Amino acid sequence: MPKVVVAISYWECDPEKRKVLDDCLVSLKGYDQLLILAGKQPTLPIAWNMCLDLAFGTMQAEYVVMMNDDVILTNGTVAELCKPDTVVSPLINGDVWKKFHAHVFCLPKTVWEKVGGFDERYQIYYSDTQFCLKLVQNNIPIETNRNVDFMHANPARTLKHFQGITEKSDRDLFIELNGRDWFDPSMGY
Repeated sequence: MPKVVVAISYWECDPEKRKVLDDCLVSLKGYDQLLILAGKQPTLPIAWNMCLDLAFGTMQAEYVVMMNDDVILTNGTVAELCKPDTVVSPLINGDVWKKFHAHVFCLPKTVWEKVGGFDERYQIYYSDTQFCLKLVQNNIPIETNRNVDFMHANPARTLKHFQGITEKSDRDLFIELNGRDWFDPSMGY
C-alpha cells in the first residue's frame, strides 16, 4: 500500500478558523499521515511548496493530497485519489467546475520529481493555474475521480485576510508568462 500524506497549509486568521479546520480533519479518511503547516507564510505557493518538501522528503510520502483547511470530505476516501503518474482531483460540491484546482488534489511523488512545485513568484491567485499548465506541458495526465467528493464550505475565507495582495498583480504575471489571462486544462492550452 502506498504511503499517503494529507498536507494542509493552515493560518488561523480569525476566531472561527479552528472549527473550520476541525470539521475538515474529522471528515477525512484513507490516509497514513497528516501534515499541517501552521502559520502565515509569505505567499500561498511558498506554503504549498513547504508542505510538498516536507511530505515527500522527511515523511517519505509516495502521494501527497494537498488540500485547503476549509473542505469537508463527503464521499469516498483520500486514498481513492492516488493514481500512479497522474494528478487527480475529486469532485467539489458534487461537480467538476475545473479539471484541476488547488482546493484538493493528489500529487504522486513521481510527478513532483518531474515537474517540481508551485511558482513562488505568485502571491495567491493563478499559481494553481500556472502549475496545471506545467503539468500539461510535461504530458502529465490530470483526472477527476467522481467517486470522491469534497464540500468547499468556506471559500476565500482566508484570502480576505491577506492585505495588499490583489488578483491583478498575479493576473499580470500570468499574462506576462503565458500571453493570456486564462488556461483551460481540458483543452490543453
